[in-house]
Amino acid sequence: MSKHASPTLIGAFVAGAIGLIVAGILIISGGKLLLTDKTSYVLYFQGSVKGLNIGSPVSFRGVNIGTVTDIQLVVGEEEADIQIPVIIEIDNTKFISSQTGESKMDDDDSIKDLVKAGMRAQLQLQSLLTGQLFIQIDFYPNTPVKLAGSGKNRSHYQEIPTIPTPIEKIGKLLETIPLDTLVDTMLATINGIEKLVNSDDLHHTIRSLHEALDSFRTLANNLDRQVEPVAANVNLTLDDARSALQNVGVVLDDAHSALQNVGVVLEGVGGTMEQANVTLQSADELFSNEQILTALDNALNEIKTAAYAIRILAETINNQPESLLRGRR
Repeated sequence: MSKHASPTLIGAFVAGAIGLIVAGILIISGGKLLLTDKTSYVLYFQGSVKGLNIGSPVSFRGVNIGTVTDIQLVVGEEEADIQIPVIIEIDNTKFISSQTGESKMDDDDSIKDLVKAGMRAQLQLQSLLTGQLFIQIDFYPNTPVKLAGSGKNRSHYQEIPTIPTPIEKIGKLLETIPLDTLVDTMLATINGIEKLVNSDDLHHTIRSLHEALDSFRTLANNLDRQVEPVAANVNLTLDDARSALQNVGVVLDDAHSALQNVGVVLEGVGGTMEQANVTLQSADELFSNEQILTALDNALNEIKTAAYAIRILAETINNQPESLLRGRR
């Protein structure tokens, strides 16, 4: 006969297996599971939380600091008053003080200080393919603090304020845009463009523009052919002007030399004038002397008397040439 298995032995075996599994987990985790210090917080998001699941990560600037532990629906007294509190669990050991080396989020005052400094929670896309979301916590100092869990809706968890996602901001902006009016305007604009494109006036304008371009091209070609002879004539004129300028330069050089010679002549005339001036001064001094003037007067009288005698002699010789031989009668 076969013996029945002992329930005590089976229970001891199962307990031992469980103990080994727990020991293995503790060994692999390095004992951190027993030392984990976690705190739960509540978040209220305004929009949809589709894609956010229990177990979704909670990160701070890319560092995983916790997980989502629960997502609830809280219905108010009015049917439209529905809130979605999201419960997260944060590992306090992830926030270490640089001064004390201890946890920075181990009490309510610490989280309040961080909220005042601008700490907010925001939904962000984790995977574009699956649409999974995660919660990103960061500092946004310029955003207001909006606490949804107040009054009767107040939870026993401490609340971290949230801010809308960029997609939610775009959605709210689109809600303010009159899409019907915008679509009607766009359709009217498209119809106007279609009429303009298919109008005869536009086709006529395009043909006229094409003809004008052809005329302009012909004019440009004609100008191109005429520019070369004109340029050649301009070059010849420039050469002539250059030669004339060179001749003018030669003439100016000759004029300069002539002016230099005139200067020399004027210097000589100046010397002659100085000598004449000296002579005149000497003559003036000579004629200003009374004795000299008297002597000159006497000399002139004597010369006059001698000239008169000579004239009489000449007349006598002319009338009586023989007087030279016979003497005067």
